[in-house]
This record gives sequence, C-alpha cells and structure tokens, in this order.
Amino acid sequence: MFCPRCKAEYSEGFTKCSDCHIPLVPELGPASDDRPAYVEYEEVLSTYNPFDIAMIKSLLDEEEIRYFFQGEQFSYVRPLADPVRLMVAKEHAKAAREILKDLTISFGPSSPDKDEEEEE
Repeated sequence: MFCPRCKAEYSEGFTKCSDCHIPLVPELGPASDDRPAYVEYEEVLSTYNPFDIAMIKSLLDEEEIRYFFQGEQFSYVRPLADPVRLMVAKEHAKAAREILKDLTISFGPSSPDKDEEEEE
C-alpha cells in the first residue's frame, strides 16, 4: 500500500497515510517528475540600501518577473560589507532592466557629513 501524495510505503492492513491523512492506494501510478525546473539567473544590479530593495520588489512583483536578492538576509549581519545582488531569471533580465532603467538606485551608503551640511 502506498500514499499517493508522499509516496510512503505501508504494510498490509493500513488504509490511511499517517502523515497526509489520505487513503492509501495499492500501487503508485507512473512516476512523475515534480521537481521544479532549473532556472538560470543573471545579476541585474546591486545595492546596499534596503529601501531600494523594497522599491525594486514592488516594481518586479507588479510585472510578475521572477527574481531574488542574493545576500539580502546577510545585509543585516554585515551591513555595507557586501552589496545585495538582484538576480533575475535570464529570460526576464531585459524586461527587468527596462523597468528599472529610470529608477535612482543608492549604490552606496548615504554620507552623514552631507546630511549635516544640509542642516546648517
């Protein structure tokens, strides 16, 4: 007996999967490949600024472009050590660049000296 969802094998006498809580079947159907397809990504830009990241996410999500930010979680551990890299699925890279071309990105940290000069 087999669970059609998790593919676990059970001894005779069992009728329900203890994990999935669904009825068992005597045989599994033909094996299907449920693994996600390989996606090749390409770096489009990088930034240190979390506000840039939030803005970029909203723009790309609106256009349903597949992306991720490499190093985003580590930017809080090592701020300003390594930039966060925007990685976009290769087939969407050109569209992402077009969407982001007019966006002003802060590639470096803002200077506290500049802020102090403006206040004076």
